[in-house]
Amino acid sequence: MSAVVTVQNLSKAFGIHEVLRDVSLAVDEQDRVAIVGVNGSGKSTLLRIIARALDAADTTELDVADSGVITKRQGASFVYVAQEPRLTPELSVMTTLLTSGAERHACEAMADSLHLRNLEQRVDTLSLGERRRVALGCALLRAPDILALDEPTNHLDARTIDWLEGRLKAHRGALLFVSHDRYFLDRVATRIAELDRGRFYAYGPGYADFLEKQAERFANASERERIRRSFVRREIEWIRRGPAARTTKQQARIDRFDAAVKQGDTNASLVHDDRSVKLVLPPGPRLGKTILELDHVGIDDADGDVLVRDLTLIMKAGDRIGIVGANGAGKTTLVRGILGERATQRGKVTVGQNTRFAYLDQGRADLDDEKSVLEEVAEGSEYVQLPSERIHVRTFLRMFLFDDRFADTPIGKLSGGERNRVQLTKLLRRGGNVLVLDEPTNDLDLMTLAVLEEALVDFPGCALVVSHDRWFLDRIATGILAFEGNGDVGFYEGNYSDYLAKKPAPATVRASLARPATEQPQAEQVKKPKKLSYKDQRELDGIESAIAAAEAKATELEAKLSAPDLYAKGGTDVTALVAELDGARAEVDRLYGRWSELEALVASL
Repeated sequence: MSAVVTVQNLSKAFGIHEVLRDVSLAVDEQDRVAIVGVNGSGKSTLLRIIARALDAADTTELDVADSGVITKRQGASFVYVAQEPRLTPELSVMTTLLTSGAERHACEAMADSLHLRNLEQRVDTLSLGERRRVALGCALLRAPDILALDEPTNHLDARTIDWLEGRLKAHRGALLFVSHDRYFLDRVATRIAELDRGRFYAYGPGYADFLEKQAERFANASERERIRRSFVRREIEWIRRGPAARTTKQQARIDRFDAAVKQGDTNASLVHDDRSVKLVLPPGPRLGKTILELDHVGIDDADGDVLVRDLTLIMKAGDRIGIVGANGAGKTTLVRGILGERATQRGKVTVGQNTRFAYLDQGRADLDDEKSVLEEVAEGSEYVQLPSERIHVRTFLRMFLFDDRFADTPIGKLSGGERNRVQLTKLLRRGGNVLVLDEPTNDLDLMTLAVLEEALVDFPGCALVVSHDRWFLDRIATGILAFEGNGDVGFYEGNYSDYLAKKPAPATVRASLARPATEQPQAEQVKKPKKLSYKDQRELDGIESAIAAAEAKATELEAKLSAPDLYAKGGTDVTALVAELDGARAEVDRLYGRWSELEALVASL
């Protein structure tokens, strides 16, 4: 199987800042390649450059590489969906979807799946999240040979993300996408590629495997960094002694010193810079006995439709409550009602006398492009009061993975993800004993997410968090407030996975389960076996080992294909290895499918 897209020795710099350095990548048919990396590492830049080279929309003249070659297979179709897609403003949602060339009934089904309710609404009146869903719908309807998506799960609710996962796994073409949604990475990606300080590092499928291999790379990098620093320290001592004679040998030693210092300036290890300091959040005043209480609260929208029917909730010390539900269900409206920014039609909201909210809204406050990151976060105050000490704002920024050079960068030069980090840091610096965060994880990179999660778990106050990031809620939530439709809002103790296990079945399923046995369809009255057959049980007992062996084989073949000297040996081995890898991946998929069948069979007995 030949590559449908090939990127060779791609480089791109903005001024003196080198974003991409000799990046090479080959994407085969039905590959699902996820690109990850810290905010500002060049992920979106790489996608835009590829899209520009392949004549896709939503790019500019700036999206051109300084060097390198990008090619696609002759005749292969390519579609790119940017983080902020540009659509024809005067067209309606339906007319825009029809530009994909799909039949009207297919467009209607796609709109339904993506929860685009008003098909006659003009595009220029839609929110950013709705515009992204329209653009995503158009791309999926076109079913291109190569689909490139930048943060496709942003602004999607968990139910829609589940649907999108299935749709992309069934996509017949290749997929190249940027995402920080860890469940999405785990379930969709066949390969994960990391951009780190301009370099590309390839990994196999699975977020856990990515973390393990990344840890190995960091460990090796740490050792190299230790050796480099030791070398630089010795050279500094030698330079300071000021030897009188400047022989060729000594001048070469000075050159090596300069090179080592330069390497440290541009390629310092993330292990040292990003993980040496733990983020601690300012706690605000001590919480009182009453924190937040909702007593039979009801909220209606502007049209009189019920968003929240009858909600009673008492927040306890240490609560971190995740708020989940479909887009438009009323999550943000409830938050604004709690904060007193909008009226509630029924019931009572009681806020404790000592409760101090710190609110991050979805829209995000505007940032001053002329200010530096340090100036914007400091807001005129040089220090941040933590529970046990008072620290400088620059130190607080380091805790949130902003190095000193980044702290002095003007806001106007930041990427979208970096701006989001600045806004979140600015809010958290102000302090408060009840954090109210509306979609805080959008555009945050994996490392920042991990730092934020750890800080929230250790935070002595409380938190209300609206989020569709399932992994994030699994890590931080002590309870889930779920919008379940028709104004019903239920509370579930535990994290997101606990909620999924406890939440009621849909009404149609409950009705089926509630029917008397005499009313069951004839097919359901067939007597079921009491246990698995011997053959099926043997297969189930050994299937995890079989999957592990199949995945190991696929990983081994991927490593062979990634070997630097492979292509120098000739193309025959490459063709055979690609075919063998396709077979190995197909076997992994088959085994997972069979495992699901057997588990479903067990559940039915």
